[in-house]
Amino acid sequence: MSADHLLVAVEDGVARLTFNRPEARNAASPEMLEALLAFLLRAEEDRRIRCIVLAGAGEHFMAGGDIRSFAQYAQLEPAQRRQAVEARVAKNTYLFNVLQRIPQPVIAMVHGTAAGAGVGFAVGCDLVVAGRSAGFQLAHVNIGACPDGGTSWFLPRAIGSKRAMAMALLGERLDATSALAQGLVSHVVDDAELETFTLALAHRLARGPAIALAQAKALIHRSLGSTLAEQLAAEARGMGAAAASEDFLEGPRAFLEKRKPVFRGE
Repeated sequence: MSADHLLVAVEDGVARLTFNRPEARNAASPEMLEALLAFLLRAEEDRRIRCIVLAGAGEHFMAGGDIRSFAQYAQLEPAQRRQAVEARVAKNTYLFNVLQRIPQPVIAMVHGTAAGAGVGFAVGCDLVVAGRSAGFQLAHVNIGACPDGGTSWFLPRAIGSKRAMAMALLGERLDATSALAQGLVSHVVDDAELETFTLALAHRLARGPAIALAQAKALIHRSLGSTLAEQLAAEARGMGAAAASEDFLEGPRAFLEKRKPVFRGE
């Protein structure tokens, strides 16, 4: 398997993963998705990786699936076409589960277009930083398809069901300012500052208390499916896990000594 469709660079605990098909607006390919899943599974067990950034090469983040590849289904009968496309989409469900469950914070750095499953990859991250000219679009309906890439799960939780429904049914582009107002993105910055701002944020997280951050991420993700009693019990377990770390000792010590804490992720 070639990993050329996904570029990987790791520096000071931050892994930068770049979708690398700029000639196709970084439309997802099997090679890209397989390489991404393989890296995330390795990172899940690698304590040296403290934060992950998803980005796109060239002028766009990701244009979703590769529409040109849909031509392969043209000669199939409806039942065969249904089976083939369903299998293709289902193959990637594990990837989005892993993206959410890994302990490291994941940041989407979005410029240009995030469309289709590209929206899923963006909003499926823990934080989304968008350039001011970025746009988000569930364009599936414009080609006779329906949402995939986790968008029907991630979007209602981020922006509410009515706004998600509007994006899915109308297929209209949402600009970065509107995306910020609706809660789809965390930060909007000038395009020229996008990379600098995002990487500074990533390195800030990489210097943070890794175990506490992992617990915070897990708690927020599980909250919408939990009762209050279940969530309170989960918070107690999370605090216990954080308390067992050395960083839990360093934080109060640094506070009392009136200095910045030096967290080691352990």
